[in-house]
Formats: sequence, structure tokens, C-alpha cells
Amino acid sequence: MNVKLTNDEISRYLGIEPLKFEKYVSPIINEANRFSKGTIPKVVGQMTDLIQEFNGKSLSEWEKWYLHKNPRAIINATQ
Repeated sequence: MNVKLTNDEISRYLGIEPLKFEKYVSPIINEANRFSKGTIPKVVGQMTDLIQEFNGKSLSEWEKWYLHKNPRAIINATQ
């Protein structure tokens, strides 16, 4: 199953105003993330497997579940 969230949907789930970036900001952020390797499976886990294990319905449930499963996730992603 493929699930694709738009920035507007994510903002709505978080209860914040949608972020609007200038034309070249998103590609720069993507390159920085790729360079830092902060979201590779070794750091965050294999998302296709994790999403199969998760039984919750909301973003807050996911955050609580994921951080319980991977308590060092934020530290690992920022090292």
C-alpha cells in the first residue's frame, strides 16, 4: 500500500500553517538531507516494514510508538 501525504495534509495533521518555500529551498533541503544521511534505513529503520507493524491511526500515535521502539532515533539522525 502506498500512502502519499502532501505538505498541506501534514500541516493540517500538525495543526500548523502550511509552509511555503521559495523555489529552490526544497531541493537544497533534500540535498542536505541526502548528504547527512539522516533518513537512511540504517538510521531510522526500513519505513516499509515499520508502517506494517504500526497499528495506530494518528501522527501522534506514530510518534509515540516509533520513539518507544527507537528511543535514540532523534539522536542517531542528528549525529
